[in-house]
Amino acid sequence: MCKYQNQRVSLTIKFQVVSDSWSTLFAIIISLIDDSEERTIHSYEQFTYLATRDCKIKFNIYLLYSTRPKNESKNYAIQIDIYEKISLIYRGSLLFPIIFPFLPVHRLVYIVDIPRINEDIQSCSNSQCIRGKCVKYSNNPKNGSFCQCKPGWSGRYCTIQHTCTCSSDSICIDVLANNRSVCVCPINKFGDRCLLVNTICQMDKNFTCQHGGQCIPADEYMISARKFICICPKGYIGDRCEIVDNKIILSFQKSIVLSQSIFIHFIQVINNSAPMRTTTFRTIPLTKSSLVVYWSQPFHLVFIELLNKIYYLAVIQKTYERSTIINKMINPTDRCQHINELFNGTFVQMHVLRRIKYYHLPCRNYSSNLSCFYDDLHICLCYDYGNQRLANCFDFNHNMKFDCLGQSVCENAGECFQDTSDCPQRSMCICPACFYGTRCQFSSSGFGLSLDSILAYHIQPHINLIHQPNIVKICFALTTILMVAGFINGTLALITFNNKIICEVGCGLYLLGSSITTLLITILFGLKFWILVLAQMAIISNRLFLQIQCISLDFLLRVCLNMDQWLNACVAIERAITIIKATHFHKDKSRKLAKLAIAILLIVIIGTSIYDPFYRRLIDEENEDDKRVWCIVTYPSSLQIFNSIIHTFHFLPPFVINLISAVILIAKKSRQRSNLQINRSFKELLKEQIRQHKHLFTAPVALVILALPRLILLFISKCMKSTNDAWLFLVGYLISFIPPMLTFLVFVLPSKFYKKQLHKSLVAYRTKIQRRLKYIKYK
Repeated sequence: MCKYQNQRVSLTIKFQVVSDSWSTLFAIIISLIDDSEERTIHSYEQFTYLATRDCKIKFNIYLLYSTRPKNESKNYAIQIDIYEKISLIYRGSLLFPIIFPFLPVHRLVYIVDIPRINEDIQSCSNSQCIRGKCVKYSNNPKNGSFCQCKPGWSGRYCTIQHTCTCSSDSICIDVLANNRSVCVCPINKFGDRCLLVNTICQMDKNFTCQHGGQCIPADEYMISARKFICICPKGYIGDRCEIVDNKIILSFQKSIVLSQSIFIHFIQVINNSAPMRTTTFRTIPLTKSSLVVYWSQPFHLVFIELLNKIYYLAVIQKTYERSTIINKMINPTDRCQHINELFNGTFVQMHVLRRIKYYHLPCRNYSSNLSCFYDDLHICLCYDYGNQRLANCFDFNHNMKFDCLGQSVCENAGECFQDTSDCPQRSMCICPACFYGTRCQFSSSGFGLSLDSILAYHIQPHINLIHQPNIVKICFALTTILMVAGFINGTLALITFNNKIICEVGCGLYLLGSSITTLLITILFGLKFWILVLAQMAIISNRLFLQIQCISLDFLLRVCLNMDQWLNACVAIERAITIIKATHFHKDKSRKLAKLAIAILLIVIIGTSIYDPFYRRLIDEENEDDKRVWCIVTYPSSLQIFNSIIHTFHFLPPFVINLISAVILIAKKSRQRSNLQINRSFKELLKEQIRQHKHLFTAPVALVILALPRLILLFISKCMKSTNDAWLFLVGYLISFIPPMLTFLVFVLPSKFYKKQLHKSLVAYRTKIQRRLKYIKYK
């Protein structure tokens, strides 16, 4: 009879965690709560969860009511709170209401998804949470929320004070109905109040975790003979991280045309069972023709797959040997041929059950020249058996979906790879075109691709600049040339336009401003290149310095480049107005308008770019080959559109203004001459005007020509699909710095007036220097 059963909740629960947290130890607190003002915790269970250890475990838990019989007027629920055990960082909470509260016993089964590491804890606004904060449940963020109280407070709205009895280095998260505190202990402590110390991990490392593995004391909730577990670093496995991963060195014969990325399929042969397949993905370094793969799981066969569905047999071993180094040169004879190459079309069209019995024939006919072949469902291995050569075939899914069994963290349609399907320890993402990053979370599409995205992957860590790839060395040479040219150009231009006579009109002020921005661009560009190179070579590692330059350098470069473009456009506008108004042109009015225009331009340009630093941050990207620090910018989708519009606004209008100005200058001058010289053709007068007034035409025409390649690159190339496209985008990036470096060449050299003023200024500076030297000498 039901009335004699002990009222309780029987809970069976299994946890799932995405690949970014497979090696994270969690503290799980499961509580039976009610909906009263006190929000009473009737009972709870606490244990640790580690995905690499517990991914297959179903936890069976019994939760009792604090009073029996229970109060049937109340509603009850299961609340699960999740913390990262080592750091005690709160990861999230979930709520599962108990329906039909009149029943004495509830048997509940749940599969719980632990919130991702990059998921923000969704807060809410509830003014009634007096001494706590309102937090939304991760499994029902729209409707469910609760007040997460500060230590020493409890209740629905954190209004009930209690004495926390947890140790000072633990977290007091709530209080039970019997007034006992609920504590989350640090990694080396245990007990109801976290007052007991577990010293197992403080023993000699030879008896605990080796090779830098992290020791975790065994959970008292779990029944196990082991007193500790180890979370191993990359390159090591085993109960105590004592086993070194296999190292496979793959080299490719020169005649093999490689794709930038390859799949590596590991096949483990299991007696009386289907072979187990695990697939990983690697990118072949641009400067190398070999590849190093570290693998911890048992295997007997290794196949290499290029992205165009070409397979090579890389390794075959009858008995698995762990902690070995395997060197393999991949030759054309190792290629697995498709059955289309071995049989005629009629045979290939036969049903697989009819044709597979003939699969021994290729191995016999081609003898040692054929190591393997495949069809749409199988891969077959040729092997020697007695005096004959036979085929051994196994199922192989050529179109396998790589999503880490539904636990992928890869974004933007990236494919997820894991080291094993049975409690995996590591995963990685292969990104589609135009995306990059450990989770494919960054895009290389749109306007304003930075030098980090273009060049960073080509810079090899811990390698001297002389031995860097050609693209890095050429970029270094071009950067040096641009910097030298920029300093010379900016200095001479500043000397020329820092002149009272030239600055009597607005055009002189615009050019003076352009000279200053030229020097600033030169300095900032040099800093940007060298900081990027030294950071990627792991010479600069100061986090604060890298963070400051990440936020500031690209923003300041963007402001200065846009300012220079608009100042050149203002010069073009004023020159066109001068030609149109002729004798009606007012110098004083022009100068006043120029000062106002420069101030407005500076405010508008900074104002339309000020959002950029707020979305820049440093990220760490680590793989088996190296570790990199990236300066990246990630805009929300709405801001991406705005950013593209702003880039277009600061590029296209100055381009159009220079183009129209050049046409107006040439046409107006030629038309004025044609009115005076009726007998001469317009074409002859046009040539003559271009020759006589080249100092007016040179600047806008040169700026238009220099802007054209960048304009074409912006609108034709939507994104950098791979690092092989870096040359094209590097050219487009460097071209944007050429116009500021040519201020002296396009404005001063074609003009007799400006050259005359430069000569006077140089003479004046030389005289001042001579006087100063004489003064120092006789002093």
